[in-house]
Amino acid sequence: MRQFASAVSRGFFAFAAVLFSPYNSRVRILFVQNNGIQESIGIANLSGILKAHGHETDLLLVSHTPDLIGAITRYDPGLIAFSALTGVHHSLEQLAVQIKQHLNIPIIVGGPHPTYSPDMIDRPGIDIICRGEGELAMLELAEAMEHGRDVTKIRNLVVKTRNGAIHRNDIRPPAPLDELPFPDRELYYKYKFLRDMPMKRFISSMGCPYPCTFCHEPVIREMYRKETKSDYLRRKSVPRIVAEIRYIAERYPLNHVHFSDDLFFIRNSYKWLEEFADVYGRQVGIPFNCNIRYDSVNQHAADLLEKAHCYGAAVGLESGSEEIREVVIKKRSKNENIVEGARLLREKRIKVLTTNMIGLPGETLDNAMETVELNMRLKSDYVRANTFLLFPGLPLVEYARKMGFIDKDFDIDKQIAESQEITLKTPYAKEFRNIASLFWLMVKCPPSWLPFLKKVTKLPDNILFRILGSFNMTQELLFYRVRPIPALRYFKNTVMMTGKSKLNMTMRTIPSLLRRKGDGTELLGQKEIYEANRGYF
Repeated sequence: MRQFASAVSRGFFAFAAVLFSPYNSRVRILFVQNNGIQESIGIANLSGILKAHGHETDLLLVSHTPDLIGAITRYDPGLIAFSALTGVHHSLEQLAVQIKQHLNIPIIVGGPHPTYSPDMIDRPGIDIICRGEGELAMLELAEAMEHGRDVTKIRNLVVKTRNGAIHRNDIRPPAPLDELPFPDRELYYKYKFLRDMPMKRFISSMGCPYPCTFCHEPVIREMYRKETKSDYLRRKSVPRIVAEIRYIAERYPLNHVHFSDDLFFIRNSYKWLEEFADVYGRQVGIPFNCNIRYDSVNQHAADLLEKAHCYGAAVGLESGSEEIREVVIKKRSKNENIVEGARLLREKRIKVLTTNMIGLPGETLDNAMETVELNMRLKSDYVRANTFLLFPGLPLVEYARKMGFIDKDFDIDKQIAESQEITLKTPYAKEFRNIASLFWLMVKCPPSWLPFLKKVTKLPDNILFRILGSFNMTQELLFYRVRPIPALRYFKNTVMMTGKSKLNMTMRTIPSLLRRKGDGTELLGQKEIYEANRGYF
């Protein structure tokens, strides 16, 4: 314990020397990822801009690093960076404290969770959080540390100092996407299972214009509008995104492209898609899938998707009840427009993965069966259903609190994103869990079976339903065209490695019966927590 406190003390004076030094060597930044499900384009973007300005970066997947402390020590970084998702943030917080037990290196956390829950800065072991997009903030932080400048006034950052003070800064306007360097995907490609995956993710735009209350996009849009007077919605030019894809296709396995944009195109705004269909079709031609809305698909959009070599579209239906969509989640669309969009996609032989939420605030069993029925009419190739979960900052959370579906003192930080877990007050918790497990089978039945299926949902929750629910993941593997051998290699290096490394991860498709009990993390002494909580700077 004394050794840990002594290390913290030495780090403080060492950093004081840095502050007054006129010049210091380039700062090495080490990204530590504790949810190694896939390569993070956000982290790749950060590494790309840092390397473009001469800084050195590296990445460690915790699941593939048995001696994490030893690996960090050997790399000797000046800054450790995490990206935190809600649901896995607890294990990250524990990991930060454990690193601080051995090494006095500043730790910064960015990503969705600190953006929407900035009080994460109060947690032990965390020195800085980044709100919003971090490319320019991380670059400014690295430059400030290199030259010994004050780091407490950098926009987007919240900094905790050794005297207990917390310095909060506004966010900066978002950067034009074409002005950022290419994502540094090679950061991940030392891991063969990621490098050799035949499908890789790209992002051609940021943001979404719709006001859906179950999504963080309206929240971050309002945050940027309020603090920066600028629009968060941006799109890369067609030449830029095509160049990114060609760079990877010429160097690494790439049989299918997945565009991870919230929406690949917007209703009645097809100019970008027209250019993309022409250029991508001629210069790349690799089959791709993307995220869209059913009511954005008209004949012109369907023709353009076909021309551009789109083979698949993931579409968020969320609920089959127009009332739920209109009143509760603010995803305003008519069933007839949804059915028409699905028909147009089928005509073009574009495979469709329809995603749904079960157990929305105020939802009844009849509402949930409406979702089953509408999916039967859509005749989607693949479907996915998850029970609704609460996350910090969602407008729908406040709606649920106001309407009494959660207690007013509900502690959302304790919400862990686990498969098929009902967190709202509802008399249909059992039925919703069963529907989520059996959804992919139920929608294959004819509508005349609905009364029988409704009775099935009222059966006791059982291991057979959970096993059937685990096959939800095969729907996505089929949609994303992941072949058996790459799929098995990926499963081995993600889900199986997670168990070995004792991480808590967000894997909603894994049924509860397959989950390890307990978080596997050791309890930390109060002295260690106190020392780690004091801040680095």
